[in-house]
Amino acid sequence: MQCAALHGSICLASYFFIAQQTRIQFSDRLPVMDLGDSLELYLKYLRYEKNLTPNSIRSYTRDIVQLHNFLSDIKKINTTTQLELTVFRQFLKSIDRNNYSNRTILRKYSSLINYFRFLEENGLIDIQLSQFISVPRKRERLYTLLSKKEMEILFDSMEVEDHLNNGKNNTSLQARNNFISLHKRNRLIIELLYSTGGRVSEIESIKLKDIDLKKSEIRVIGKGRKQRIVYINNKCHYLLEMYLKESRPELSLNNKTGMHSGDMHLLLNSKGRRLSSRSIREIVRRSVLRAGIKKKITPHSIRHSFASHLMEEGAGIREIQELLGHENISTTEIYSHLDIKKIKDDYRRFHPRAK
Repeated sequence: MQCAALHGSICLASYFFIAQQTRIQFSDRLPVMDLGDSLELYLKYLRYEKNLTPNSIRSYTRDIVQLHNFLSDIKKINTTTQLELTVFRQFLKSIDRNNYSNRTILRKYSSLINYFRFLEENGLIDIQLSQFISVPRKRERLYTLLSKKEMEILFDSMEVEDHLNNGKNNTSLQARNNFISLHKRNRLIIELLYSTGGRVSEIESIKLKDIDLKKSEIRVIGKGRKQRIVYINNKCHYLLEMYLKESRPELSLNNKTGMHSGDMHLLLNSKGRRLSSRSIREIVRRSVLRAGIKKKITPHSIRHSFASHLMEEGAGIREIQELLGHENISTTEIYSHLDIKKIKDDYRRFHPRAK
């Protein structure tokens, strides 16, 4: 195996060098590695060899730390050589009591299987644990979407609120300007999600250098750090231009020092720092609630709405796959199923012999 020199990437062929840095003790059979050290080594592998995004690495970390806590606190197991199938099955029973969603359970299984494969391939455990894990069946998800009419209601409600905000006179000029800037940012977020179909992590990570207003294009970084170009419509272009000229400078300004923050992300919070995914989800939730829409809508719901509406308007499945950044066409095919359902509903509704 050849070493990857870029960004200090780990070369797994140089195992004994790594062993010195992670305090591995060698026995006659297997190297004895502390669980925490094995996680540290694995995370470096995910970052440098697999090139996963920070969000994906955080998810892997949470899932594996949960296993490690169970092993050390309940079973007093602290090294990789002590891992065995019966103990792992006891851990799986313990997480069943938490009533996780099917999606969360599947993610946890995936995290642990990949972690065990890493340990197996590098000779840190002598039992093929990954081969004995039976992954639960994936349940069909019911996607919550916004109809085209509901999207218009959402946009219209934010425009009305914009006029109301401009009319507020009972606050200081500084507070009023900041409040208006935050609202315009929130409007832009909704438009960006629907115009680009981007994931919340992709929208959160947009930097100023990624934006090309002349071409109405934005470069985003998706899963596996893969880059793609997404497009903005005329309305989104206008809101983005206004945000960059008026609202973002207001948000980046520190009123105490008179200096602008050096954060180069597009979306900023009230302190001039990068807006988090959690904040974006909350902004979407509150905006939908204010619009009077009685659905549980997330940024991913708007992404699904984007794809579904494109399908309804006649866009091809391959084009939608490219816009969404799906690696496999099978992931995108859910939208063709949604469209078939609409066709059937329309048939039953409008065909004279189907009534």
